[in-house]
Amino acid sequence: MTVNEAPVKVQIKNVVKVFNGRNGEMVALNGVSLDIHENEFVCVVGPSGCGKSTLLNIIAGLLEPTSGEVYCDGKLVEGTGTDRGVVFQQYALFPWLTVKKNVRFALEMRGIKGKEADELAMKYLEKVDLVKFADHYPKELSGGMKQRVAIARA
Repeated sequence: MTVNEAPVKVQIKNVVKVFNGRNGEMVALNGVSLDIHENEFVCVVGPSGCGKSTLLNIIAGLLEPTSGEVYCDGKLVEGTGTDRGVVFQQYALFPWLTVKKNVRFALEMRGIKGKEADELAMKYLEKVDLVKFADHYPKELSGGMKQRVAIARA
């Protein structure tokens, strides 16, 4: 099966985003349309201020488009959802929680508790090769390790 034959996971239809500021309107996105298929790897690149983060925030449900629509797995994106994860540029880890508890926090927000949350947290830490740092605090990790914790949490 080629990528284009795979199911569409994210569909962006004619998305426009306009911000109102002191100096009037600023068009961040103007008619963006894109289909992202299952197992497809897509990079959003461009100079600072061209709308990359705005587009990703709309896909994540953190921002609403001025017009147009975004679908994830065929469902209209209306706000945030547990079916989508975001890894922010700044790690946003809780400094008072261990690595494992940072990952577990996200699971608890999805309604996963107790032993199941512990097991899943360790499974995700294993995927990013950080099991041996489960009881460490973010301040004890390198920048790359913090980013991997954020990926495990997402």
